[in-house]
Amino acid sequence: MKRYFVFILTVLLATVTTASSQQIEWKDPSSHTVKFVTVDKDVQLEVLDWGGSGRPLVLLAGLGGTAHVYDDLAPLLTPRYRVVAITRRGHRGSSAANTGYEFARLAEDVIRVIDAVGVSRPIVIGHSFAGEEMHVLGARYSEKIAGLVYLDAAFNRGDDSDSEAYNAVARTLPGTPGPEPRDRASFAALRTYLESAQGAAGPEAFLRTRYTTNPDGSIVGVWAPDLPVRQEITKAMQAAYSAYHPEPIRVPALAIYAVPKSVDDLMRRGSSDRTRLPQDFIAKTAEDPALRERVEKLYQLTRTRVDDHEKWFKMFAPKAQLAEISAPHFLFITNPTEVVRQFEAFVASLPERQ
Repeated sequence: MKRYFVFILTVLLATVTTASSQQIEWKDPSSHTVKFVTVDKDVQLEVLDWGGSGRPLVLLAGLGGTAHVYDDLAPLLTPRYRVVAITRRGHRGSSAANTGYEFARLAEDVIRVIDAVGVSRPIVIGHSFAGEEMHVLGARYSEKIAGLVYLDAAFNRGDDSDSEAYNAVARTLPGTPGPEPRDRASFAALRTYLESAQGAAGPEAFLRTRYTTNPDGSIVGVWAPDLPVRQEITKAMQAAYSAYHPEPIRVPALAIYAVPKSVDDLMRRGSSDRTRLPQDFIAKTAEDPALRERVEKLYQLTRTRVDDHEKWFKMFAPKAQLAEISAPHFLFITNPTEVVRQFEAFVASLPERQ
């Protein structure tokens, strides 16, 4: 829905700091090698390769994220799969090209990496915005991939008809408090804040690609590409979402949605649309029926939203499998065991590799 579009634009157009990214030496402990694959003129993409054997997997991060977001998940998969992950163009670690951000072009970048690293008909797993590339891959490159797994990524971003009702309730509930200066003192402090406020922080290498720092190691803010690149990304997204009609997917697909299973789950874990509620507010709802009623209303609206997304996705992926996990948007970080279990069940349903 368009609420995601608005959120993404806010991230992309945010003020960018110019502080150095890493003044304190730090070594990524994840067991991957780093490669750079040329996908276009003067465009190289960062590719992380964890090795492994079995069916190949290609992992795609969400908007603003890098391949390092999978530093913890990938090792859980390597005992049975060959695992690589890609940082898309315009994101930290890959080339910040001035053009090429249309969804079809981003999907072609993925295909060029697949060909370059020699993985045959991989299953593509993508989070959030990666769903846009995956729609194209499933429709136009069915001979190149074996299947798609959407990690909270199969959304109808062209429909915001329910936003007014949802926002009217959401605005009456508190959001997660932002980090205090002490929470920005170091990556260790930032991790503590994120784990407390959002339930998980993610791999440290991901945080180090996501944020910029001062010379003393304190956190400045979220990294973003230069303004011309952000404008190009925004223009491509705006054009796509103004008439959003993905083509039919021609490969097996699994869409896993992050959706609370109860009102209490919404308060304590959050959902695709929002982080969890502050602990002091949760305590108040136990004593204030009016507060509880507002949260219950938001839960019902959230449940309806997910139902609508699932129906929409089945329209152009009629054979897709659907699953739900009670988790926030980064469900593969907070609930990796459940994500892997759903993925394994999906793989078991696929034909033997050809």
